[in-house]
Amino acid sequence: MTVLKNASLALILAGLAAASGAQAQGWAGSVEGGFQMTDRTNTANNIVNSPYFGGYLAGYGSVGLGRVALGFDGRGEFTYDRGYDNVLATGPLHTGVVGARAGTRFSNIYVGAFAGIGFFDGFDSDQPMRGSIYGVEAEYFLPGGGSLYAQLGQARAIGSDAEDNEFDGIDYKIGALFPLNAKSTIEISAEHAISSECFQDCGDLGRNVVFGLEAVRRLTDRIDLVGTIDYAHVTTNAKADHATSMDVFVGIRVPLGARPTSALRTPMAAFQAASWMHPMD
Repeated sequence: MTVLKNASLALILAGLAAASGAQAQGWAGSVEGGFQMTDRTNTANNIVNSPYFGGYLAGYGSVGLGRVALGFDGRGEFTYDRGYDNVLATGPLHTGVVGARAGTRFSNIYVGAFAGIGFFDGFDSDQPMRGSIYGVEAEYFLPGGGSLYAQLGQARAIGSDAEDNEFDGIDYKIGALFPLNAKSTIEISAEHAISSECFQDCGDLGRNVVFGLEAVRRLTDRIDLVGTIDYAHVTTNAKADHATSMDVFVGIRVPLGARPTSALRTPMAAFQAASWMHPMD
């Protein structure tokens, strides 16, 4: 994936260089937060008393500079374990990502690159650990509103025991955003993260497939209601084990400046998979 890394860095640097001589065209952004319910299964270690509850926080910002677009985003998901203090019984408790992007827009098409830092529960780790992701992305803005998008990234998430917990692979995502009416939108997405050489142990293959559905309803000029359903299926060939997670999020989004029109956000499936490595071991 050296070519992908070099291409990502080149696109980001080219965007920053071009932006230095361009005039800003406006800011679009939002902050968001709400509640989470997660219903889980795990064939390696039985999940106790599912579902669990928690919360999430997210943010996004972008600015146009001539043909150049710069942006950043972040999302963190937190699950309350009811005092079990044992991810073998509950599944992972922390997942998140912060990322930045730069690219160029040609008419209705955006092409760019992204890079980010991901957070996950590592092996025998009481605190979230850090990984990285970088990649390329494209988005086509539909004439009637909404967009189609695709992302391809290289992710690396090493647990506290690098020989027993390691994700080093690709993460790709496709999705579509459509307006339902003047006040409502719906987004569908599919994401696949696969670590083909190391997952729980080197020589193992692990993957995470995530399907998402998000609906947004504008309540006022400054408040949106957001509802999301994600279904994740994590598998490893070490013991033919698998885990599933059905997550429901309900929150409030507050636009800052103009409402964002882009659906591109830093992919998270690789770090979600990394968080499941220990519970599935």
